Amino acid sequence: MDARTAKSILILEDEPLIALDHDEIVERAGFMQITIFSSCASAHEWLRSNTPNVALLDVRLKDGPCSDVAMLLRNKGIPFVVCSGSSKEDADPAFLHGLWVSKPCIPDELIAALTQAKAKVASQA
Repeated sequence: MDARTAKSILILEDEPLIALDHDEIVERAGFMQITIFSSCASAHEWLRSNTPNVALLDVRLKDGPCSDVAMLLRNKGIPFVVCSGSSKEDADPAFLHGLWVSKPCIPDELIAALTQAKAKVASQA
């Protein structure tokens, strides 16, 4: 399954320039509905009534680590990719349910990871 078939994406990133870069990359990849938050609290609130096709998240946002958001995504069956400068080995186990891309990332690698995450969840259904 191609990332282009997933039309909605949730991006969690607290660095404005990185968030804009991710927005541009996923828009070029065909995502139609792009929602961006810089805090865990905002993401939790939004996820109460919304379900994106896939999510892209950093490990740490303005209000702290977003391991609770990662677990919520997992519990809702929403595939996610972690894009972080943090070490995967030191990350909370909640993040290990997603695919990992290190910052800075190459756009094609990010799209490939989103495609792979989406396909992984589809194959488990």
